[in-house]
Amino acid sequence: MMDKLTAAVLAGFTIVGLSMEASASSSVSAAYGQCKAEVQEKFGENTRIALKGSKRFSGTVTVKLSIVPEGESRQRLQCKINGDALVLMDREGQPIS
Repeated sequence: MMDKLTAAVLAGFTIVGLSMEASASSSVSAAYGQCKAEVQEKFGENTRIALKGSKRFSGTVTVKLSIVPEGESRQRLQCKINGDALVLMDREGQPIS
């Protein structure tokens, strides 16, 4: 009886852990999509964009991007999303207007 209870509790924790991991990855995926659209709007549709990293902290998702605008050299950008606000920044953290 105790083995069944232990197995049920462990299965519950596993399911909760997997669902939390899935929601984290989907929010990063959504943030990447928003940042990619913003980069293409600012630098052009033919800009190559690669995701280089992401982190979440206090409701803010930060996505690190490597971009290569057509005819230009590679740039590293950060894109921070907090709620509805999206800010593109250069490598030093200065906002790109």
